[in-house]
Amino acid sequence: MSGEILVATGTDEYAVPYVEALQAVGVPSEVIRVVSPGEAVPELCFAKGLLLCGGVDVVPARYGEETLPDAEVETFPERDDLEWSLLDAARAARLPVWAICRGLQVVNVYLGGSLWQDLPTQRPSAVEHSLTEPKNLLAHAVRVLDPGAPIAERLTGDKTKVNSRHHQAIKRLAPGLVPVAESPDGLIEAAVLADSGWWVRGVQWHPENLIALDPQRALWTDFVRALEK
Repeated sequence: MSGEILVATGTDEYAVPYVEALQAVGVPSEVIRVVSPGEAVPELCFAKGLLLCGGVDVVPARYGEETLPDAEVETFPERDDLEWSLLDAARAARLPVWAICRGLQVVNVYLGGSLWQDLPTQRPSAVEHSLTEPKNLLAHAVRVLDPGAPIAERLTGDKTKVNSRHHQAIKRLAPGLVPVAESPDGLIEAAVLADSGWWVRGVQWHPENLIALDPQRALWTDFVRALEK
């Protein structure tokens, strides 16, 4: 595989499980480049794709809201700046984008959607969305909304379970994004871009920690196949 895969994250250390997931599906380490805030946005002319990792919250002003006083919002504006620039370049070059947890939220806001700033205070539910340990704990099921949609074919049956470590989620889905799966309480758990010219897929859970499960591993394999086209 020629060309770099850019892994956008808050710190190099946080990127480790994402890098390991890519390596687990055959991506050579020498083509994986971790990009963190403070670095210059790399030239994407030789890049193959972009992976947006999990992490802290998007600045609410980016979707037209002030930070709620009771919401536990933790932001990293420099990271937002970096990832917006990377998405600008990826859209212009039509590079595949694989977005995980915060990454899906970033894509949604970038394309014009909004977020629940804090699920426990804004949208309380009996479904537990923030189970942090162990990282591969299967927290809740996801329900496929369109069995024929991308990603959906990897979620076998209507009782697929996923891990869950987030206190924010998609509130208003961005124009162009199509919901593919949802949690039992109706939060969007997976979405794809309805643009045949730009491969963009995202999930709200953490498949990097579930690489041992065939359906989750297949999501990574799909990204690699998109990179090779």
